[in-house]
Amino acid sequence: MNPIEEKVQLPDPETQFLVHPVDLPGARKEFLTGWWLGIIATPQVYTALLAFFWAVSNNYVTPVLVPLALVLVAGWISSKLTRGAWDYIPRKRHDKERRIPVLLIGGALIKSSALLVGLIVFMVWSTSQDFVPGFSAYPLGMGAAIVVIMLGELVAKLLRRRTLDLVPEALSIVVVVVAVWMGFALLPAGRELAPVDLLPGVAILVGVWLTWLLFTQIEARHNHG
Repeated sequence: MNPIEEKVQLPDPETQFLVHPVDLPGARKEFLTGWWLGIIATPQVYTALLAFFWAVSNNYVTPVLVPLALVLVAGWISSKLTRGAWDYIPRKRHDKERRIPVLLIGGALIKSSALLVGLIVFMVWSTSQDFVPGFSAYPLGMGAAIVVIMLGELVAKLLRRRTLDLVPEALSIVVVVVAVWMGFALLPAGRELAPVDLLPGVAILVGVWLTWLLFTQIEARHNHG
């Protein structure tokens, strides 16, 4: 059998068989840069950017196109960098199940904080506008969908016994629930909306989340075979 040609010096397989890019100086920078950009390409940050640009722009095109472009570019570059970082390691030695607490907690805090800031900016702006009550249904529907999706992800990780993921996920959910609760309290007629009124906003966010989930699954297969 021909030996596998390694791009860098890997740890001795007798002492550490599975390897993660953070273990290798040559791959660590690529992986962490890809991780940062990957944070931008998430439904939470997309929603935060959408809310922010909706408040600061004076048209209906910028809030949709700018966040979409930023998320797509960030996601594409992130996938290239992350794949390049994993390419330093032979696939049979990929430690793809390793959970890194600093990255898990940091990512959760960044995403939830960005979403909170974006929603607060949007709500402060919208309370000064003369919108019809039905306008609130879209952002509140999206916020409610985020809460339900994040709760579903928390339950799934609990069932899979990914205990390191539970704390950052719980922190994110608390922040998002606070933001959505503020939305129902501050936006026009937020407390009077019926559940069916939220469906258009829910549909938009679910579509974004499913697209993101499909993208992450495809990238995981590309990275690890």
